[in-house]
Amino acid sequence: MTSKSLRSAVVAVCLVALSACTTIPGPREGLWRNDLNDEIVGRVLRNATGEQVEAILGKPYQRMRFDNLEATAWDYRYKDIWGYWVELSVMINDNNRVLQLIKQRIESARDD
Repeated sequence: MTSKSLRSAVVAVCLVALSACTTIPGPREGLWRNDLNDEIVGRVLRNATGEQVEAILGKPYQRMRFDNLEATAWDYRYKDIWGYWVELSVMINDNNRVLQLIKQRIESARDD
């Protein structure tokens, strides 16, 4: 396993672990973005700059630093094409480049 793929695996495990330990506010609490969708998120490519990410997605609702990975997660929440609320983490490395995007469905939004 290469260093980059090992980092990606560690990032994924950390984010899943963190999401299991936190209570996620509901969509009506202001952190959810109705202006984002899968098509827009799909425009963010690996190796894009932080400025490009912000131009496409806007400002994240939070940024969480991972010193051991030399990266920061930029977090967004939106509804996917299937009607689920999604937690999106865009991992930006210290060179200001996208390492990867991690999505996790939170709950069905169909009843909203």
